[in-house]
Amino acid sequence: MDLACTRCDLCATRTQVVVGKGDEHARVMLIGEAPGKNEDLGGAPFIGAAGQVLDEFLLAAGLARDEIYITNVVKCRPPKNRNPLPEEIDACHDNLMEQIASIRPDIIVALGTFAARQMVGIDAPITAMQEQIYKRSIAGVACVVLPVYHPAATIYNRSLKGVFMQSASTLKELMKDPLQE
Repeated sequence: MDLACTRCDLCATRTQVVVGKGDEHARVMLIGEAPGKNEDLGGAPFIGAAGQVLDEFLLAAGLARDEIYITNVVKCRPPKNRNPLPEEIDACHDNLMEQIASIRPDIIVALGTFAARQMVGIDAPITAMQEQIYKRSIAGVACVVLPVYHPAATIYNRSLKGVFMQSASTLKELMKDPLQE
């Protein structure tokens, strides 16, 4: 991945490209929407407050960060943590597909609306896709996609935390046999 990428206007405001982090042969890949301020400064995904919530989720699923791979749909921070624009998502699409093709996960956990739309291919809000299991072939990789609320959403709306944590149980069950018929 080009760490000096200039495919979209986010290159003008980022501190650095946040590629992803974790086991490059992980069975489980988590995909968020875009780096936030802490991630832009630290160079790794989910290291701020949302990362702490994500760590709780992983613990509940029986996983550690070194067993998974975490990345984002967009690799550069949008100004003021705004939602990524369609042209920014398009600019990073090939990078994300290369990551999926390389890692070859059995399960992709799509964190939030933008990741879910990208991975499932449905233009719907996360509330419609949350906890549904989608069998997909993405970048030539047969996998299942589990859309869940974004960890940051549980910080801003505490009522979502229980639903988010329940998704960890779904992930734990999926890991037993993700592609079962």
